[in-house]
Amino acid sequence: MTPQHVYVFSFGKHELNNRVIIRYSHTWTGRLKINEIDLRLHKQHNPRIFDTEAQLVNYLERHLESNILKYADEPAEYHKVSSSDDGE
Repeated sequence: MTPQHVYVFSFGKHELNNRVIIRYSHTWTGRLKINEIDLRLHKQHNPRIFDTEAQLVNYLERHLESNILKYADEPAEYHKVSSSDDGE
């Protein structure tokens, strides 16, 4: 049995502590095998757990559609990203 590895991807505002935790292992041929994907949003104590990437994508697409409809009447806030590479 091979040991399990963990990758933590944090995103969003720091105080919200949003993160995706991916637990994976290697097969005997050396390929990566994802064992579990945890999605923790807004300081959740009980994460949403997915077995495959497809389940995670389906969950995110469903919630994206509902949030677009929910916030459709509000004006969007855009922040200009300044680039230090353009020589200004």
